[in-house]
Amino acid sequence: MAYFDWFMAHNRKHQDIVKKLIAQGYSKEMIIDYFVFENMLAKEPLFCPLYARKEKCHQLSYLNCYFCACPYFRFNDLGLRKEGDILVKSACAIPSKKSAYYVHNAISHLDCSACSVPHTRAFIRKHFHLEWKEVMKKCLPS
Repeated sequence: MAYFDWFMAHNRKHQDIVKKLIAQGYSKEMIIDYFVFENMLAKEPLFCPLYARKEKCHQLSYLNCYFCACPYFRFNDLGLRKEGDILVKSACAIPSKKSAYYVHNAISHLDCSACSVPHTRAFIRKHFHLEWKEVMKKCLPS
């Protein structure tokens, strides 16, 4: 699946969950708590393909999935840039010292599995918005 297609599909899933929670009277803090990995695994098994294997994308004791896809993630399915013969399709905007890249078929992809930045309660509180896509808009190709 292309990055853009995933982004749009994920936005719809995220939006549906948040709308449901708002209709049930959830506060900001309750919504943040709802997105904790263990709760999402139990209540929203279709939110992430890793949930089917009961697997985390980041090996953290506390993993919050509200910002699945980090606001600092940048992508372009056509490529962000070329580095020699390698087409870089995704990168970190900060850039995190915990991010890495992997190359497959001369295409470089960001591996942010060692980074915890967007999965902490403090980060989510600071950047919280009911519209996931609003916080994530800088990820989109310009």
